[in-house]
Amino acid sequence: MKTIFVLSILFCAIAKPAFAELTDADLDKIRLIVNEEVNKEVTNSETRMKEYIDIKVDSLKTPIAWLIGLLVAIIAIIGLPLAILTIFLGWRSIKDITQEKQIEVLTREIEALKQQQIVNP
Repeated sequence: MKTIFVLSILFCAIAKPAFAELTDADLDKIRLIVNEEVNKEVTNSETRMKEYIDIKVDSLKTPIAWLIGLLVAIIAIIGLPLAILTIFLGWRSIKDITQEKQIEVLTREIEALKQQQIVNP
């Protein structure tokens, strides 16, 4: 036991005293390691966030598609009769215009015939 004790004291005496000083190279190595770990964590976090957002967006696509379809159906239900009515009224006004032109032509002919009757008695 004495031998171990003496050898321990001898090794402690021979050992070069160590000071807990960090050199600039050591600090640079520590910074690089910390930066690498932080970058890994940030990229992992971004990846998880993107996957979560993609899942949420995909889950919203179906209800939004149904709402858009419902909106289009409502617009069609309201718009179709209005479009048909507008087309009918437009066709009717064109028909009225042609009838007015015919009436005007016939009125002129009647006036011309009356003029001829007055001149010929």
